[in-house]
Amino acid sequence: MKRDGLIMLVCLALIFILVPVSYADADDDTEAGQVLTVKGKVHLLRNSQRIDAEPTMQLLLKDEVETGKRARTKLFFIDDSILNLGELSRLEVEEYLYAPEKKRSRSIYRLINGSLKMVVGRSDLEIHTPTAVAAARGTKFFVWVGGSGDNTYTGVITLESEVAVRNIARNIAGEVIVKSGQMSRVYMNRPPEAARPVDLELMRQFSDQTLVLGNTTKGTDGLPDDVQDQLTEGLYMFHPPLAQEPIETTVPVTVEVIFP
Repeated sequence: MKRDGLIMLVCLALIFILVPVSYADADDDTEAGQVLTVKGKVHLLRNSQRIDAEPTMQLLLKDEVETGKRARTKLFFIDDSILNLGELSRLEVEEYLYAPEKKRSRSIYRLINGSLKMVVGRSDLEIHTPTAVAAARGTKFFVWVGGSGDNTYTGVITLESEVAVRNIARNIAGEVIVKSGQMSRVYMNRPPEAARPVDLELMRQFSDQTLVLGNTTKGTDGLPDDVQDQLTEGLYMFHPPLAQEPIETTVPVTVEVIFP
């Protein structure tokens, strides 16, 4: 009997040794990423302190980032995800668990108000708002919080791939898959609306609101090539690189054709 008990203890010990931990345990000092670019008044809220956000500033778990009027910021995370936070917005890094051996994270960001554009890197990622959960991996999308009171809603526009959207209240059933070129809204105490074609004017509006052209004191030379592409992606998405286009859209051309 004693021998059987000893064998069982050895087997249990081997199980604990051989089964890998998928994600590292996180505490409030866990590094999630850094502030990459700021425009206007952007603040970092950490341990009840309000700090002026600056490029290269470290982002930790439970940090909140807040933008003022006409302000915005670009945040870069360890898993190569990039988040553009629009003006008058507030975001919390609610959960960030990173597995170094897999170079992948499981993350939750809480958008308290405002708007954001997300380019998902190597992450199983969720955006939580007062009314909705948007779950995505390897995609690009906009999320914004609108309305007020009982009419508060969350809007989602998918730019690439797809995003699964549901109400944040688990007792409200229903999930909608928002594919590329589609949008949906989730109102308080209601299931998500059916996905429908995106409103292009609304997409332009949120592209403008989350476009970040501000101060960056650190170059991007040390970042992977695909991440550098993501940092500039969208710069000319809805705007031509020239400030003004020619008034005439066609130019007459004379072509001489010589027949044998």
